[in-house]
Amino acid sequence: MKTRKICVITGTRAEYGLLKPIISKIHQDPSLFLQLVVTGTHLLPEYGQTVNLIIEDGFEINGRVPIVMSGDSTEILPHSIGHGIIGFSEVFEILNPDIILVLGDRYEIFAAAVAASYSGRVLAHIHGGDKLRGGFDEYSRHAITKISHIHFPATKKSAERIIKLGENPENIYISGSPSIETIRSIKFMGKKEICAKLALNDRKGILLFVLHPISTSPDSAAREIRTVLDSVKDLDFQIVLIYPNVDPGSRQIIEAIEDYRLKYPEKIRVFKNLSHKDYLNVMKNADLMIGNSSSGIIESSAFKIPVINIGHRQEGRECGNNVVNVDYSKEEILEAIDKCLHDPVFIKELKECENPYGDGNTSEIICNVLKNLEIGPDLFSKTINYD
Repeated sequence: MKTRKICVITGTRAEYGLLKPIISKIHQDPSLFLQLVVTGTHLLPEYGQTVNLIIEDGFEINGRVPIVMSGDSTEILPHSIGHGIIGFSEVFEILNPDIILVLGDRYEIFAAAVAASYSGRVLAHIHGGDKLRGGFDEYSRHAITKISHIHFPATKKSAERIIKLGENPENIYISGSPSIETIRSIKFMGKKEICAKLALNDRKGILLFVLHPISTSPDSAAREIRTVLDSVKDLDFQIVLIYPNVDPGSRQIIEAIEDYRLKYPEKIRVFKNLSHKDYLNVMKNADLMIGNSSSGIIESSAFKIPVINIGHRQEGRECGNNVVNVDYSKEEILEAIDKCLHDPVFIKELKECENPYGDGNTSEIICNVLKNLEIGPDLFSKTINYD
């Protein structure tokens, strides 16, 4: 069998953490040839230039597509997407991959998906069909689904939504979330070990805080994060704060983070980025997680930690019963914290929390499809699968 070239796109630290087991599996398979293209915040020094984490993992970078332009408004996004489409098109022309593999819903991935599909290449999409409400990600996720040829949804419900979008069920393969595979493959540190590595206090409880802006309403970002920080700053926890994604409103969030870090240096520990492994180690050893990150929905249930999900960014996404949903209200947030830490009924449910995102064999499912997929005219002849 001819070695099949699989081009994987990654644009953020979190997304790379999800893709890593799949990237490794492709790299190890003699019938597949890995091509890795990086974009987005991986290439930004102010966000930690996380492309270096990929290189440290031993993977060769086959292409770099700078896409994030300066600015913090929605007007920047179409310019970034446009430049991204051109950049990805040029890279794909050079690499000439057989299949292009993308994950998720961010605008960098949308740019890569458009360049892939409209250059006549096979596009495979991981984590399509998820349902949530917040931001432009919801626009691009389903748009990527409609221009993809192969689908790897994480759950049965997501697969059903892809079918409702009119996609051919024969091209849909339920694979679970790759994050669960990552979690099951890691040898985790104890609290003392991870605290020593990250200069945290192992005698204090850990509150993991990750809050991203809503790209469709960036003007509210500063108010929202300050409401949450005001709610948690007096708690008897050390707060581990992670920088947000690069989206409209992210600069406002970063300014607030740095303001509170200077005011409460003994309380707040800020990281521009963490390796996915270190991030998962912090999550595993955290007493509580708060914010609006997808990791608080997907990965958290595997650790059975309480999560306070704020706002509507993740609204509608499948989650375990470890998640408590609240609005940007100090009163609601404090009530939720009390519930997570002291409600005996919730604590009992937490111990029985089940993960809805698969059995941890995502990379095997995806690689088997990638190497055995029949690529022919029928794959490109997309039509709505209902009358």
